[in-house]
Formats: sequence, structure tokens, C-alpha cells
Amino acid sequence: MQIQDFFINGDMKGAIAYMREHEEFQDILPAYIAIFENCEYRTYDVPEFLNQILLLYQVYYRDVFYCGLPAEEATDKLLPQLKALLDMPDAEEGLLIEQLQSLFEAKGYHALFGKTQGYYGPYVWKDTVPAVYSVELPDGTAEYTVNILKGFVFRSWMDYLTFGRFGTGGWASTDGTINCIEQAYDFESERFLVSLLKHEAQHTVDMKQFPDIKAPELEYRAKLVELHYSSDLGLLQKFLSEADESKTNDSHALASARLKLEFADTDQTNLSGIQTRALELLHVHTKEMEEKYGKQKTMSNG
Repeated sequence: MQIQDFFINGDMKGAIAYMREHEEFQDILPAYIAIFENCEYRTYDVPEFLNQILLLYQVYYRDVFYCGLPAEEATDKLLPQLKALLDMPDAEEGLLIEQLQSLFEAKGYHALFGKTQGYYGPYVWKDTVPAVYSVELPDGTAEYTVNILKGFVFRSWMDYLTFGRFGTGGWASTDGTINCIEQAYDFESERFLVSLLKHEAQHTVDMKQFPDIKAPELEYRAKLVELHYSSDLGLLQKFLSEADESKTNDSHALASARLKLEFADTDQTNLSGIQTRALELLHVHTKEMEEKYGKQKTMSNG
């Protein structure tokens, strides 16, 4: 078992016990003991009242991930405390979240409240910088805007538990814009240039061209684009490991199930073979989509 397994499972008692037994964690161990065993919580470089809000989330993380309090009980403790602090004892959760956001924004921060993978936790940062990328795709070039989020104060629970080692890399806004956390990405890497940019830009193009396209079809096409441009042999393996036809509500699992079928006879150690096959499949699928949804205006080259 590795240290990240404890973090992924939200088991801080297990993580601290593991650190005590392994020499390489002796530098960071005191910081974990201070928070989780001694309740000496962190103070952030924000106004005092905002620190009081963030403190309640820190206590919630200790309750859930160290004390083992069931998530529901921890929530029943957290929300009334937030309401009391904001002097909104009878507020609905939606109104509470709006008010929390407003308080941070009034002090010059961007803030997003809600849940990540089932647990509460805010994202608080200083700057949102839109960056427009010209993204090359198999059928032409698309302009794509990414919001680069800089100067994070707080990045929800996984970042908190791991002192920034792991955590959310970004999210899509309701309008489809990708918000990308600067510290989570190497902007020269394929993870950014291919798995994020090309994947999401292909979604945008497909949704314009085929407005009625279904989510598994979108994901299938974007994954093919990734495979065509990626120089990572492990990417196909990653997709195949996610394949599961029984997960009817998981568009990624369904798209990967189709890939598993389509790549069954492909030599999975031959990168150029995978890249070529991916492009062939994309073109075949485009024809399939045109027959299904009607031929729309296609994107321009250049």
C-alpha cells in the first residue's frame, strides 16, 4: 500500500500511521500531527472573518477523514455552524452558499462552494486569466478559451489532506468554458495540450456540428482525438481499463467500451498504429454521425 491510497480512501489515521513507519515522511509528519491529533489548524492569508469560515471546513475535514464521522453527520454539524457564523440560522443551503461566495468576492477573491466527490470544500483563488488557444484537430483548427486560475488560497479537501500534492485540476463551467488550476498543470505537457485542450475543443466542435449528439458519442470522439495525437502508449490502456458497458449513466465508461471493441485487433505496443487507427475510426464515426443527425456546417481549416 502507498501513501496516496490512504488519501484516496480519506483515511488520515492510516496515513499518519504509515508516515510514522516510513523515514521519508518524517519532515512532514509534525504538520499532520499538529492538525489532526492536536487540532492546531492552519491560518490563511485572508481577512480574519474569512479565516473563521475556512476553519469550520478544516474541523469538518478532521471530523470526516480523521475521526471517522459519517459524512452526513459531519454535514449536519458543518452547515449549522456556517449559518450561525453568518447569522443566517434559517437559510436554505443554496442561499448560504451564495452568501459565502459574496463574502469572499467582497474581499477580492474568487470562490466556489459546494461538493467535490461527495465532500464539502471551497475553492478560493485570486485571479482568473482567460487564455485563448488555437487548437489543431483532425478536421481543422478551433479556437478554445481556457480560464487559468491563479493564486489559490484553498483547493478543497484532497489538496488540504495532501498539502497540495493531489487535488482537483479544474472544472467546466455551465457555459462549457474550462477552468484550469495553474498549479495543477504543466502547460507544455500532453496532459494539458492533448487530454485537456484537444479533448475539450473536439467537444465544442462536435456540439456545434451535431447539436443532438449524445454524451457517450462525444466522449468516444474526444478520446479518439486524444489517441491520435498522444505519444503515450499508456493512454489506450487507461481508456480500456475504464471500459464498462453496464455503467449506462457513465459516458466515459461507455465510450471506452466501444474503444475496447474497436481496438481489439490493434497491436497495442505500436504507437503509430494506434494513432492511425484512431483517425480512421474518427472519420468512420463522423460519417455515422452525419447519417444519424444530418450533415451540418463543418469547421474551417486555418
